[in-house]
Parts: sequence; structure tokens; C-alpha cells
Amino acid sequence: MSTTPPEPSADLVARVRAVDGVTDVYSPHSALTRIPGLIAAATGASDDRLAEVAVSIRDGVPVVAARIATSVADSTADAARRVADALLASTPPDAAITIQVARIH
Repeated sequence: MSTTPPEPSADLVARVRAVDGVTDVYSPHSALTRIPGLIAAATGASDDRLAEVAVSIRDGVPVVAARIATSVADSTADAARRVADALLASTPPDAAITIQVARIH
């Protein structure tokens, strides 16, 4: 079990966005938990579109979750695997990685 926390979410978002085949990154949190951020974005208090990679610790194990959009010109499964690989390279070896594909553009 690792005691090293994963990278800050903003760094992970940049890594996910840099992956071939990824066209966008969205918050993996439910709409209810995103309400304060949605209000901030709507009022201009936030310049980010709520893109994030969620990082948490569950039962002592780092959990990293990303929700992405992929390009129709690329294999969605391959893009999701590349995102998982990019996150695995940036997190402790025992981290659990979850990728959700929200859209295919």
C-alpha cells in the first residue's frame, strides 16, 4: 500500500488532455456534488469548465477517476487505455484507475 498521494488533479487533467484521441475531460462527480462549481462557472468565477480528474483514497488505496470524450477518428477503447496508462504513470503503483467515456465526437 502506498502512502504517496497522487499528483494534484490539475496536473492529471493536463496529462489526460494530452493523450491522443481525447477531445475533452469532464468531472467524474455527480451533478449534485458539482453544483457549487457549476454556479461558479456560470457566473464567471471559474475559468475552468469543471474539468477534473478525481483523486481520493478508499480503504488506503489511491483511486483516480476520469471522465473523457474521445475522437470518432480513433478507437475509443484504445484512447481509454492510453488515458489509463498516462494516469498509472503519474500515480502510485497500487492506485485504482477508473475511466468513463462520456462522449465520442
